[in-house]
Amino acid sequence: MENAADALKIAGAVFLFVIALSVAIVSFAQAREASDTIMNFRDRETEYIDGNYYYESRGTERTVGLETIIPTIYRSYLEDYKVVFSGLSKPLYTLIRNTSTVDRYAFDGDFDNNYISSSDTNKEVFVQAILYGTRDLSPGSLWNNYYEGKIQLPTVSLYDQLKGKTIKEYLGVYYADEKLDEPPQNPSVGNVTSDDNVPEANKKERRIVTYVVN
Repeated sequence: MENAADALKIAGAVFLFVIALSVAIVSFAQAREASDTIMNFRDRETEYIDGNYYYESRGTERTVGLETIIPTIYRSYLEDYKVVFSGLSKPLYTLIRNTSTVDRYAFDGDFDNNYISSSDTNKEVFVQAILYGTRDLSPGSLWNNYYEGKIQLPTVSLYDQLKGKTIKEYLGVYYADEKLDEPPQNPSVGNVTSDDNVPEANKKERRIVTYVVN
């Protein structure tokens, strides 16, 4: 009798083990299916472009004014995103590099840190000069110490270029290793040149705000 009871216990344990294993397999299969669904998910409000890593969110297009644009520019350096302008009559500024010049249409912390100055105080002077065309030209001023000879401001400030204009805002993302056209050839989508030699895992995703001036 004892042997029969032990046999029943063993059979019951095996039966419970088989049930638990079956439930676990089903659960893992469902979890994998859900994971694959999420990974392959495509948001209805977003347009993805095969071969590029840049996208534009259709749902974020809106008409904005200076009261939105100016704070966005200042926050771009704190929150590490890029602000690009399209449709300006003049560039934000012209970068002087040795014997050549480059017209710039973007506020970009990564670029500005390398070519202009990484100091937050200096950036405030830099942004104010571009926005309003005002700068301190006295000897020893921050402008003379960091920017004079490096950049050339246009004859019209950004504020005057934007004042009274209809401006549309587009939000998107791109990888920092990619190159974006400035000004964008197609502002609502963006043009990128991707570096295929950089593994995707090593690419840094950044936000971009594009303002289209009409």
